Amino acid sequence: MNHEHYVLAAYLLTFAVIVTATLKVWLSGRRYRRQVEALAVARRLQPRGDR
Repeated sequence: MNHEHYVLAAYLLTFAVIVTATLKVWLSGRRYRRQVEALAVARRLQPRGDR
């Protein structure tokens, strides 16, 4: 492998790491928003006297 191959491999590895990190953050944020939404619905459904 020459220098161009190493540079290309480094760029591809960097791209893969960035995409993986972005997907992990996006999925965890989505899961968090769903939990918060479910809690908000549960709180709305409670009668006023129970709070």
